[in-house]
Amino acid sequence: MISHGLVDGPHGPIMSRVPGDTGSLAELVRDHYTGERRLREVRDLAALLAESRRVHHLLPLFGCAPAEPDTWAELIACLAQELVVRRVNLTRVPAAVRCAAALRELGHPLAGLPLRLGRGERWIRAPYFQSGWLPRREHHVPEHPEVARILGDGRTLARVPGGEPTIVSTRQEERLITAAVEHWSSPGWAKIFELPGAVGFEELVPLGVNAFLPDAFVAETGLNGQRGSLGAVVGELFTSAYCDAAHSFGLRGGYGRLATWRSVAGLVRAPADASVHRVNELAARWRWLAFGITRRTPYWTDQELAVGALGPRGKVLSLLVSHDTD
Repeated sequence: MISHGLVDGPHGPIMSRVPGDTGSLAELVRDHYTGERRLREVRDLAALLAESRRVHHLLPLFGCAPAEPDTWAELIACLAQELVVRRVNLTRVPAAVRCAAALRELGHPLAGLPLRLGRGERWIRAPYFQSGWLPRREHHVPEHPEVARILGDGRTLARVPGGEPTIVSTRQEERLITAAVEHWSSPGWAKIFELPGAVGFEELVPLGVNAFLPDAFVAETGLNGQRGSLGAVVGELFTSAYCDAAHSFGLRGGYGRLATWRSVAGLVRAPADASVHRVNELAARWRWLAFGITRRTPYWTDQELAVGALGPRGKVLSLLVSHDTD
């Protein structure tokens, strides 16, 4: 069981002590939340505020723009993103725009995230968050209008025009791909393959995607894929990043959104420092896959994630498979 410190319990004792005026809240946050653990709790406080308070009661908080990289700056940065992932458009709130500018001046890691959801984020849903309790992410292959089952779980690799697939991902790219599950007990398996010839979705059926996986992995696990959309995969990655793992905290809204787009950037081979807007542009040209996972051997697991992307020309295939165990 993960302890949330002062925010344990139904909305936590801290929620009953959160003052209504901005100045008092800023003073409480700066005085109470110090050290690495407290910074962790600031993320939870931001999520609790976004979940339990009406938006119009929270917007005045942005009137106190952060002037230094302290816990108030962290709360404002996290709160802004918790509202954004709950579909609040903060680009229409001048005080929030000024806070974002102040955070950029301070070099805050969340400062580059847009103040509203963009293309590719329509499937993002912030899990219902209560202090001390957050339901585990349950793996499923997301259903949406474009879904069409395309991949079997066959192990035999059919002939690929021109030769054999080649692993071309670097360790840096693989770490980037797994950003959304960095807090899971398994680091995740991520690879980028260059195919010798162009492959379409329909040709992935005879190829059998499991043929790209390590022998030891396939001995206990099989993947069944569906043609998906960028939005569906982003939604899966975000939920994986937001929620708690078996033995560690989830990243919550702000850092979860940041990690989601880092994973997408890795999957489409974008630079690690590319903006969300730029990654969105690149990702829109790729074709996306979501996988169901079939266990061939008994294995206890809390959460699973398996997604992939096929490059615009059909010559690059990116895969991410991960599980979190108790």
